[in-house]
Amino acid sequence: MSKKFIASATAVLFVAASLVTGLSSAQAANKANGACAKANVSAKIGKNTYKCTYNPTATVKKLTWTSTICIQANTDLKSALPLSNSLLTSYNGRVSSATRQKNTNTKLITASQANVDKWSKDLAAYLAAHPTSETTGSEAEKKNIAAVKDGIARNKQRVIDLTATLADLDKQIKEAQDGSTATQADIDSAKATLAAACKL
Repeated sequence: MSKKFIASATAVLFVAASLVTGLSSAQAANKANGACAKANVSAKIGKNTYKCTYNPTATVKKLTWTSTICIQANTDLKSALPLSNSLLTSYNGRVSSATRQKNTNTKLITASQANVDKWSKDLAAYLAAHPTSETTGSEAEKKNIAAVKDGIARNKQRVIDLTATLADLDKQIKEAQDGSTATQADIDSAKATLAAACKL
């Protein structure tokens, strides 16, 4: 084997060795969440696949090796947020609406009960002063007494009906609040998953 051939072979081996060494060094330089130069390039780091992109949880926008798990978690969160936020708005709207109606009904109950109390007291006082008015009184007198009794009865029924409605409104408020709490918990869980997957 000539010295010239040996020299050439040695040179080729040296170049090949340099390329392998350079490739190994480049791969070794790739570090999870470490800086990278070319966007959207993928690399295998350890057992996971990473992409050169912006980490969605980073406060400083720079290209880093971001795991595909992190990228997927961010995609999932962004996809779920519009519906989740819509649900939150709906639940909160139901709570506000039911609460307003409950407040209105409470005022109506108070007013109706006040009518019952006042009209009952006034009627009792009138009948005490005119004990035979319902039997021997004038038609106008009898009509007025009947109207007062009817008003008392209607207000009593209104109190009963509105009180029953309050219970239903309380149920609606609780269901909406539970839904809102569950939806917010799902959002928080998705954000926690993203933070864990994209941990810097």
